Amino acid sequence: MTSLGKSSKIEQRAYVKIRTLLGKSAHEIHLHLVQVYTTKGALSYAGVRRGAQRFRLGRKSIEDDPRPGAPITAASPIKSCAIKKLIGLDPHITIRELSNSVGISMGSVNHILRSQLKLTKVGARWVPHLLTKAQKETRVRCCRNLLKSYKECDLEDYLR
Repeated sequence: MTSLGKSSKIEQRAYVKIRTLLGKSAHEIHLHLVQVYTTKGALSYAGVRRGAQRFRLGRKSIEDDPRPGAPITAASPIKSCAIKKLIGLDPHITIRELSNSVGISMGSVNHILRSQLKLTKVGARWVPHLLTKAQKETRVRCCRNLLKSYKECDLEDYLR
C-alpha cells in the first residue's frame, strides 16, 4: 500500500464525496483519480468504494476518524519534571513506584529516565549517565593499559 500525502488524500476524498453525491460509480471515480494522480498516487479502488459507500450512507467529513490508542503525550515535560522531583526526593525509587506515582506506564517511565533525563541505575540509585571529558579519557587510558598488560602477559602465568 502506497502512503499518500495528507493533502493528496484529503483532495481525493473530497473528489470521491462530490462525485458520489452526484451519483457516479466508484469504478468511474477511481478511473478519474488514476488519470490525475497515476496508479501509485491514487486511492485504491477498494478505498474509493468504501469511501463512496460511507458518503452515500450520510458521512459528512472527509478527514480521518480519530483512532483509538494510548495518547502520544505520556512522556510529557510535566511527567518528566515530576519524575525528576521524585528521584530527587528518593534516588532509590523503583520504576514501578515512579509509574504508580506519576500515572504512566513503566515503559514510558523508563523512556523518560533514560532518554530525556539521561539517568541510569547504579547500585540501586538513579545517577546521571554523563561522563566528563577527563573521565572518558581516564577510562580509555585504563582500558588500553589492561589490554597492553593482557597482550604482554603469558596466559598460563596469568591463570595461576
